[in-house]
Amino acid sequence: MLGLSIRARLALWYAGVFAVSLGAVSVALYGVVARRSLASGDAALYEAATAVATAIEIEAEDKRSPMDVATRVVREFRFRDLQVAVYDPTTSTLVPGEAPAEGEEVGVDSIARVIASQAFRLEAPGFRSFLAAASLSQPTYVNLGSGEFDVRAIALPHRIARRTIIVGAVHRLHSHRRLLAGVRLALGLGIPLLLVLSTLGGYLVARKSLQPVAVMTDRAAQISATTLHERLPVANPNDELGRLARVFNDLLARLGAAFEQQRQFIADASHELRTPVAIVSGEAELALSRDDRSPDELRTALRTIREEMLALQRIVEDLFLLARAHAGERLLSPSEMYLGELCAESVRSIRTLAARKEITVRYDGSDELPMRGDEDLLRRVLRNLLDNAIKYTPVGGSVNVTANAENGRYVLEVADTGLGVPAEARARVFDRFYRAQRAREAGELASGAGLGLAIAQWIVHAHAGNVALIKSDATGSVFRVTLPAGVGNWEPGTGNGLPATAGMDQGNG
Repeated sequence: MLGLSIRARLALWYAGVFAVSLGAVSVALYGVVARRSLASGDAALYEAATAVATAIEIEAEDKRSPMDVATRVVREFRFRDLQVAVYDPTTSTLVPGEAPAEGEEVGVDSIARVIASQAFRLEAPGFRSFLAAASLSQPTYVNLGSGEFDVRAIALPHRIARRTIIVGAVHRLHSHRRLLAGVRLALGLGIPLLLVLSTLGGYLVARKSLQPVAVMTDRAAQISATTLHERLPVANPNDELGRLARVFNDLLARLGAAFEQQRQFIADASHELRTPVAIVSGEAELALSRDDRSPDELRTALRTIREEMLALQRIVEDLFLLARAHAGERLLSPSEMYLGELCAESVRSIRTLAARKEITVRYDGSDELPMRGDEDLLRRVLRNLLDNAIKYTPVGGSVNVTANAENGRYVLEVADTGLGVPAEARARVFDRFYRAQRAREAGELASGAGLGLAIAQWIVHAHAGNVALIKSDATGSVFRVTLPAGVGNWEPGTGNGLPATAGMDQGNG
């Protein structure tokens, strides 16, 4: 069964269900026909016996013996395809005339010999015994004989004056048997034919219904990493296969975007790594090109190499962190901490860097704000936001950090008095390696690989929070971070509670 195609399995299942259903209907139909046919014959027997009993009762009113009347009535009554007899339980007399001894073929055939006008003869073994043993309170039906001489008999008790007589009637069951034989023949020939037709029809319907799957399979087999722009055909967008095709096309679109981002990531990483490597290589070659270089020149070259290697080390560490996060590795080590203290410490540690540009850095907020999180990673978020604020704030400007509890969450804001983010760059500030043209022209202090905000976004998302650029104009920019408030309200799950794309493939906060 498992080796068959889906269409073959569907056809077989359809045929199996149809066979069971058809079999049940056939059995029920056969039973209904059999009961109705037998009931029709029983009704004819009952009417004949009732007519005989009524006639005997009417003619017995002139005080004559009921059995004498029964003899005359039985001989006068004529019925098609059935015969009647009257049995007296008191004298064990079968009218007309005494029946043969027990063991012989008795019953209606005996009566038929006496009543010469009867249209046919019946062999009904045990008919006298049946009348003798019949109930005296209600009609009794029974099948007598077997095979070709199978008959249906009725014993109808009827009270006349103070005596109870049994009026019997009998007819052959050959019409009933022929009807059932015809029904069996029709069912025996019709059911296999219907099963064959239904199986063939089910196979054709399954083949037609699954035709879009075959088309989608062929098209999907042709799609590769270089042809992710192709899509599966959608024959009917409203049925299940159409929904499957749309979902698969959406998957292809996401895969295409992921491949494009991966290619862009490799290109950007290569570009960012090539610059410090080229500088280091150039400085080393320049230092080694002449033997008469002074110690100061060599020291300057080594200082430049050291600075570029530190920058290269930061880029490699950031890339490694993003790669581990993208792989779903558990990087967070949450513990109970105070967000206010973390903000104050980060502001104090950044003031040396801010002093080079005479920028004032302040922290306005609570010194506590207890929460549960990874203190080192959250410190990195603040460091990246403060670095960006200082880089793009002119000499003499200010950076202000606030942290407070609002509506059950902690809200942290970093505001600067810089030039702001260009409108066309605001939606991409959290992209990896993205730096606006204004940032690239800002000089040495604004140098960087463009990974700081992407890492900050991933860390905040991993803490079940959010980070966004809520304001950016000529007066400065404001970045807002929201985090769960209180301890015990968040625990990192598998993959640090972060979808695989969060902070990695998203372009904004």
